[in-house]
Amino acid sequence: MSVELSFDKLVFGGSLESLLYSFITETPIVMSGPIVPFELEAMEYDGDFKFLGYENVRDIYKSEMWDRLSFILSMAGLIMMPNIVKTVRQDNKKIIFTTEGNSRTTINYNTLISFDKENENESHIYDWFDVKSLSKLQTDRMSYKDDFVKDMYFYRSKRLGTPSTKKDLVVYSKIKRDQIYDYDKSESYCRLKAIEMMKQAGMRGKPNGYNSRGTALYYAIKLEHTHREIIKDYSPKFTFKQIMKKRKKEGDVWNLAKKLFRHRQITILRESSRLPASV
Repeated sequence: MSVELSFDKLVFGGSLESLLYSFITETPIVMSGPIVPFELEAMEYDGDFKFLGYENVRDIYKSEMWDRLSFILSMAGLIMMPNIVKTVRQDNKKIIFTTEGNSRTTINYNTLISFDKENENESHIYDWFDVKSLSKLQTDRMSYKDDFVKDMYFYRSKRLGTPSTKKDLVVYSKIKRDQIYDYDKSESYCRLKAIEMMKQAGMRGKPNGYNSRGTALYYAIKLEHTHREIIKDYSPKFTFKQIMKKRKKEGDVWNLAKKLFRHRQITILRESSRLPASV
C-alpha cells in the first residue's frame, strides 16, 4: 500500500521548540525522532502558555509541555509520522517512509524547515537511582565542575508506597558519544562517584543507633540504579521567544487547545505517568 501527501511548508524535527513552532504557525511536522526534554527541567512562566492550561502557580516542566503539544498536534492531524517506521529518507523535496509490511508513505513539500541541528559529538546522560539508604536531605540539587556527574537532582520519589518526604536521585552528565560505553562513564562508575561526592558533602546513610560513647552511627549510603536516559544535544532553529513572536492569530489548533484544557481534564496525556507536579 502506498500513501502520498503534499504540503506547501513542512517542519522536520522532534524537539520541544519544533513542536511549539508547528503549533504557533499551524504547520505540519514530521517527527524526525522524538527529543523529549529531561523530566526535571523547568522553564519560566509566560502568560501565553495559558493556551496549554498553564497558570503561574507551579513550575512548568519542558517534558510535560512536550507531551501536551504532541497530543494537541496529533489531535489536529498535524503530526505526519506513520507507525512502525523501518526506514526514512529525503529525496528531491520528498520524505519517504517505509513501514512494516513494506507500505510506503511519501510526503511532498515546497519548503522544509529543518529544526534541530544535532551535535553528534556529545549527549546528555541521566542516570536514575532509587535511594535505599540516606539520612534527611538538606538540599535538592548539587552541582560540580566535571562533565561526568555534573549535577545531582534529588526529587520526590514516585515509587508506589513511598512517603511524600522520600526522595530519589537522578545524576546528569555530559558525555562524548564515543565514550558512553567506557567503564569510567558507565552506570556503575556513576553510582560510585555519586556516593563519594555525597560523602564529601557530609551526607550519610540511614541512622543506625548510637555506640557506647553516645556517638550516632549510620549505615552506608545505598543507591540502586534503575535506568539510564540518553538525550541528544541539539541547537533549535528558533528560540522560544522567537517562536512566540510568530503568533499572528488564534487559529484552529489554538482553539482546539483551549477546548481541551479549559476544564483541565488532562489525565489522558502521557504526562500523568511522569513525576509529580512539585519536587
